[in-house]
Amino acid sequence: MSESRWVPGLRFGPEFDPEQYELLEFHHRGGEAEVWRAVRTGHNGRKELVAAKIMLERDPSEVRRWLGRWDDVSHNAHRLGITDLVVPSFLLGPSPHRPGSAPTSGLLAYQISPWVDGVPLHTWAGANRAGPSAAAEVLARLCRIVDELHRKRWVHRDISPANVLVDAAGQVKLIDLTFLAPLDHTLTVAVFTPGHVPPEAEQVGGFPTTAKDLFAVGTLARALLLPDHGRLDHRLAVEQARAELLAAGYGEELADWACEPLARDPDRRPAPLGPWAARGRELLRAHRPRPRTTGLAVLPGSGGTPLVAAARADGGVLLAGAQGLPPGQGPEAVRELVCGRAGLRSELVLCAEDGTGTLWVGTTTGWWEAARGVTGLAGGVDATGELTVWTAAGGALHSFRWAPGRTLTGRELPDCPADRVLAAVEERPGAWLVLVEHRDRALWWRTGTGTAPTPLGPSGPLRAAALARTSAGPQAATLRADGSVQLHTLGAAGHAPEVGDGEPAHALALAGHRGGPTLALAGEGGVRLRTATPARHPRWWRPTLRPATRVALAVGDDWRLCLAAVVEGELQCWQEDTAYRWQAVALPPQ
Repeated sequence: MSESRWVPGLRFGPEFDPEQYELLEFHHRGGEAEVWRAVRTGHNGRKELVAAKIMLERDPSEVRRWLGRWDDVSHNAHRLGITDLVVPSFLLGPSPHRPGSAPTSGLLAYQISPWVDGVPLHTWAGANRAGPSAAAEVLARLCRIVDELHRKRWVHRDISPANVLVDAAGQVKLIDLTFLAPLDHTLTVAVFTPGHVPPEAEQVGGFPTTAKDLFAVGTLARALLLPDHGRLDHRLAVEQARAELLAAGYGEELADWACEPLARDPDRRPAPLGPWAARGRELLRAHRPRPRTTGLAVLPGSGGTPLVAAARADGGVLLAGAQGLPPGQGPEAVRELVCGRAGLRSELVLCAEDGTGTLWVGTTTGWWEAARGVTGLAGGVDATGELTVWTAAGGALHSFRWAPGRTLTGRELPDCPADRVLAAVEERPGAWLVLVEHRDRALWWRTGTGTAPTPLGPSGPLRAAALARTSAGPQAATLRADGSVQLHTLGAAGHAPEVGDGEPAHALALAGHRGGPTLALAGEGGVRLRTATPARHPRWWRPTLRPATRVALAVGDDWRLCLAAVVEGELQCWQEDTAYRWQAVALPPQ
């Protein structure tokens, strides 16, 4: 943390009134100045808060050079008359000193601005709890200021999170106009703020461009959406930002929108910014942030208590109802999770896909990487006691098998093209049904048959899907982007019925059980369980009405069902008793 050479209570001011200002609180130190919160006492005795930028350079020629630049900045900014552009004044005076004492050093240059009761944009973004819609409003207000500046043929040239202040109401001020410049004047100094400048560098003697400000606004859009991420590499800005946004749970359309100002070609950056910001506002209002728990699995417990495994978007895997895996380097930002008890000793093993597309395997001995560049994950323990998982990589289906005491084995199945694996279930020993997504179509495929995959339902992306073996044959449940759920009988002709009574779902799970499939849905209205028996119509049971984001089902060896869900961020679990009546299960503290 930077420190100041001065302390609160010292005074400074112009030569004719050297105690007009009092230092109150040190804020930060930059390359050429310190910034303080100070108070000015007017000649009428009225006090007002100001931001004082104190130049550290004491060389007289350097001080005069900065004073000349600031004089031009103040004059030009006042003339522009742009709302929410904070215009500074300047003065030359003795260094901060104790009241009534004579300063011991030479004159310093001071830039004085009205105090803005806000915080830098990156600080506001890190504390934002109002969601993406509030971030969209902040971005739109910033874009209005920048567009007005450009419309009057001026550029800021140093837009960064520290120079954009946001108050508690989300109002925005653009500050630090040191490098404000007209478009038709050559540059006398080049400005480079790491992480916020475009690939094309400014040149002394060249002309400024609006493209630099546009790129910087794009870096601030990234800071608003990804406040915990580090510096952006300006050479690979689009590639880095897009991968980060997708890994954080933002959709393709939103990621593409956010990357538009970061385009390597300056002519492709959106100008003016207003229409671009308005488009982003609508996308962000419709966006639903990825829940903290992104993967969920449940296993019947040998001692009567089920095991619930939950993948955390912020890193790691939480186990409730069993001893956890050892600490160490494991997956972060987990997207999907499969777990099972493998081998004769029912050893717990987990497979996880993280936000970078890396497949991890975890056991009681630790975690290790199994593959990279994977998308989607499904599977379970097969008839031989091995954990088999299915994923997509390089446009094709891949499988991985693991059992205690054996090496992890993997193979590619080029007969089944796949961009993402949605679900998988062992139909009979050694034969699997796999549901994949390829070119916006859902396809199901039987391994080892030599036949081509079969389309399932209409085209269009799926949010999730599940497979189950039932007495009526294998069935699939699909969840579309609008929250609608359809139940399909694989190989059957005709339209698949929609289930769920029209209430949108966020997640689903499916299990083949006692005469028909059991379907579990999670949504804003809570958790809904749909059971079916040959003797009566399907019925719905709601264990909770609180909003839920994830759900998982499992069937024990005694045909009792286990149900787990993420309810308002908490893990909850239910299990059938010996009379097949549902009972809540108390999980250990999470």
